[in-house]
Amino acid sequence: MFITPLVQSDCSKASLLHQQSFYKGWTEKDFKDFLNDPLIYGLKITKDDVLTSIILWREVGNEAEILTLIVDATYQKQGLASLLLKTLMTHLVHKNISQVFLEVAEDNEVALYFYKKYGFHLLNKRPQYYKREGNKCVTALNLMKKLSREN
Repeated sequence: MFITPLVQSDCSKASLLHQQSFYKGWTEKDFKDFLNDPLIYGLKITKDDVLTSIILWREVGNEAEILTLIVDATYQKQGLASLLLKTLMTHLVHKNISQVFLEVAEDNEVALYFYKKYGFHLLNKRPQYYKREGNKCVTALNLMKKLSREN
């Protein structure tokens, strides 16, 4: 398994992975648009030509925002999310980016545990932000982590 940049030719597989993971997953066009944005970057891990996991983020000034982090269900609990997040944080520190933000659904307990384990803390909430089946909505939690050479 190798970490390599997420590129345009990955957009179809990335969208399938995203749609399997989220209620309103992003389309192939969404991923192509993201990767055409000069402020947005992505990394992927593949195994035997299978896209196992991705992380997509935006860099603006000395801040970054994680847009999505996904590991295919078949490959979860193998440390891939940790590997992508640690790689990203190292990259950001080397670029003198001092803060990283993200949003996570309040009901995504696995993600909340994961991000808290890596030092992210709650900044604020967006009530009724994420749509769910049956016209239900759930609150988004905005998390933040300060970065330093010690991370």
